[in-house]
Amino acid sequence: MIKQTLLLLFAFTYMAAAAQLDSLPSDKDLAKKYIEELREGGAIVVRLKARVKAIAAYRSSGENAIANRMQEEDQKLNKKIVEAFTGEFRFCPVYFTYANTSRALLSGNTSHLLNRDLNPDSTISFKHTNFLFVDYGTSMLNESTNSYNYTYGNTTEGSTPGNSQAYVVLDKEFMQLHAPFPYVVYLNPFEHNAHGKAIARLNKKLFAYYAFIQKKKVQK
Repeated sequence: MIKQTLLLLFAFTYMAAAAQLDSLPSDKDLAKKYIEELREGGAIVVRLKARVKAIAAYRSSGENAIANRMQEEDQKLNKKIVEAFTGEFRFCPVYFTYANTSRALLSGNTSHLLNRDLNPDSTISFKHTNFLFVDYGTSMLNESTNSYNYTYGNTTEGSTPGNSQAYVVLDKEFMQLHAPFPYVVYLNPFEHNAHGKAIARLNKKLFAYYAFIQKKKVQK
């Protein structure tokens, strides 16, 4: 009797979990939602590097030379990222904030938004409800059984950490998006103006996927 009860309980739990999974939007549905929201009134918020805790720790231990070098490295990288987006990104409005202050934006606090000189700027107006984040760092290749084809080429996914030099699109929970959304572009360090060219590729991919979605809607 106990065994039968346990089996029934297991079956009920399994069916409830399966029903919940079936009710979740698919990767394709989310990709369509995100790309249309971005293009039709949305925005990208780029999270810049700020190793505040590490730099403070080095300073507190008297290692000012190391702290200064880290700060200079972050500033140099951040300027390259800002220049790349301002020069090459046209798909939607783009804003900048430091990674360690980006969560404040979720509660409507825009005081941490930065101008092109990487300074907080209270004159920046941010009225977007729909927005996604972009990080520069390591991409995680999400496991998928499908391969999605667009005019920009073939997008596939895996299940292990990917290239550590990548621009990655994140949702508001700071989770990496999935294909078919064009969620990642890789930096080629051997290219001249590598950051600019990577963002140009991201811009092209977003436009291509948006056009793909609009064409599908017309064909229905």
